[in-house]
This record gives sequence, structure tokens and C-alpha cells, in this order.
Amino acid sequence: MSQLSLESFINFFEYYGEEYHQNKAIEILYNELPDDLIDESSEWIKTYRKQIEGSQAPGIATPLLMHQITGYAEKEFDSVFINDCNRLFSDTGFDKHLDAMQMLMANMMHETCNFLYMKEISDGLYLRGRTDLGHGPDEGEIWKGAGVLQLTGKYNYTRLAEGINDPRVMEGVDYVSTTYPFTSARTWIEENDLLNICLTEGFDACCRRINGGWNGYEDRLAKYKICKQYMV
Repeated sequence: MSQLSLESFINFFEYYGEEYHQNKAIEILYNELPDDLIDESSEWIKTYRKQIEGSQAPGIATPLLMHQITGYAEKEFDSVFINDCNRLFSDTGFDKHLDAMQMLMANMMHETCNFLYMKEISDGLYLRGRTDLGHGPDEGEIWKGAGVLQLTGKYNYTRLAEGINDPRVMEGVDYVSTTYPFTSARTWIEENDLLNICLTEGFDACCRRINGGWNGYEDRLAKYKICKQYMV
């Protein structure tokens, strides 16, 4: 029997395109794996999900950049935060358009007071019984607003969990706000066609789509100017 090399095995992941035959192969692999390898606590799953401390994924965001645009010390921005920011830009296509990245970054800074508040300040009790968000009469607060654009509600948390294949998202706001502070906004950005709006309509339209109006426009504009200075 000839075993695949590690490099060859990795290629399965590199070329995965959600084709029918690929999904079928993964299903077969899943069914053949021993129980200890498909357990949430298995070492390979934890390693696969965890970004290595101190490593930085390629992208425009760095601790230095965050210091320059927010005024906070570089040490306040760990690798999880930086990598997730770059991941959001890459996953949504913003990384290919500098001006659009500047627009989005400025608005995310405004929404979070320069990334100071990464989860909703409210206790979230108002979310109890919100059936439109999938909440029962005595639940809701653990799914209060999280991340740069305030992902809110069990329904939206479930979509994120399924979209990135991480069931721990359902643990709620504390986990999401620290693990996926930026990725938590991906679905909203994509479904609202935000990149195209930035590219075709400009900064004001970006602000209006995110805010629904003009609240904080002057601060958004000031932050946009800062981003244009340092995001180069």
C-alpha cells in the first residue's frame, strides 16, 4: 500500500472547491475516521482552528497600522485580531481595492470607537423572546451584538457558525467578539453588496449602507482621512 506524502495530502485542501465528488470523498473520509479524530477536543481540530500565537497572516493590517489609525499601543492588537481583520478583507474581496478598504476600516473604527468596544455595551436582555431572531422567552442575551458590525441574534450566530464551520460560535458574544471580531461581519457585508457600493458609489454611500442614515458622519469622515493617510 502506498501512502500519500504530507504535501500530497495538503493538496486536497488547496484544491477543494466544494464539487460533488470532493464532498463525497470527504463524507467517506469522515465515516472512516475513528471517533477520537472527529471529537471537538481532538488535537488536530483545535490546531486547525487556532491561529498560531505570534504569527501574522499576509495583509494590510498590522499592529503598527492599528496603532497609527487608532492611537492605541501596538501591543493591544494580538495576532488573532490582526489576522481576522486581514481575513475579512480577503474573504470579501476588499483587499484588492485600497480605497474600499479605507472606507470599510473607517466605518468599523467608528462603530467600535476605534475597536474599543467589540461587543454590545447593553446587557442584551432586550433580546429575550425575539422570535424573529430565533430566541425563546428566556434566551437571547448571549447572542447580543458582537464584532465590528455587531452581529446579533441566534439566527445570525447560527449562520456564522455554519458558514465558517465552527460550532463554538453558538457559545455567544464573548467567544465571537474575541475570536472572530471581523469575520463576524462577513455575511452582512456580502449580502449587502458593500464592496460594489464602495467601488461604484463611494464613501458616503458606504456610510449610509452601514448606518442606515448619517449618524456619526463627521467622525466617519475624519477616520476615513486617517485611513487614507496610513493605509497605503
